[in-house]
Amino acid sequence: MKRVLSLAGVVAMATVCTVWPFATADTTLPPCPRVIPVISPEGTSPHVDCSLHSGALDFAVTYWSVPELPEPRAVKVTVTDAAGEVVQTIDELLEPSSPGGVGLQDVDADGREELIIPIARNLFNGSLNTRFATWRAPGDRLHYERTQMVGQAAYPSGDGYLVVNGGGLVSRDLTFYLPTGAGYTLVVVVTIEAQEVDPATRQALTVICRAHQEDGLHAVGMTIRQAEQAFCASPAASAIWPGAERLSVRVWGPGS
Repeated sequence: MKRVLSLAGVVAMATVCTVWPFATADTTLPPCPRVIPVISPEGTSPHVDCSLHSGALDFAVTYWSVPELPEPRAVKVTVTDAAGEVVQTIDELLEPSSPGGVGLQDVDADGREELIIPIARNLFNGSLNTRFATWRAPGDRLHYERTQMVGQAAYPSGDGYLVVNGGGLVSRDLTFYLPTGAGYTLVVVVTIEAQEVDPATRQALTVICRAHQEDGLHAVGMTIRQAEQAFCASPAASAIWPGAERLSVRVWGPGS
């Protein structure tokens, strides 16, 4: 799957603001009706003003729209500490296709929940994928850092990475991110494609795996060839069509 972001997606980048003393959070908001964010292709949840809680922090979630365009156009999350002091505000522009409200989930299994904001849902290779912002704060830090992602699910890879799983019916993209103090570093994307499918069961019989978009391989000290060998054999990649035969089709040149 080629990952092509629209101009609207670029415009939808968030801004993180230093909060002035007069900024306050709405403490009267009810709890959010759903805490776990919606990323899966079929799921939806309401966009309603509400509150979330994680650790010592509270999150006041408020949406903005206009009468001519009733869908939520933006969301603001005000983060307050145990003393009620505002420590950060997070603003995201949303598209009408945003499938659900702001949620909390420990997607990288580090023991602390990430703030996840579904921005839009679009078709890629015939399947719905969600574009979402993942805000992460490591350890006991109060400030969250943003990484934009696209896929249908996000979960630990089993070997220290966060993997975002997306794509279509016969092609899966696994994007591997390295958790850091500044959010996540995109390391590599592997695409797993079904080459032969059983017409009766629709199960993949043979697949190939290729690595590409090697933006952050310097962070793990790998060449693209080493990354393909390592990440295509990772627990996350092996879980895609696990019963299928893995074919090798890449011919590597010198220095790869």
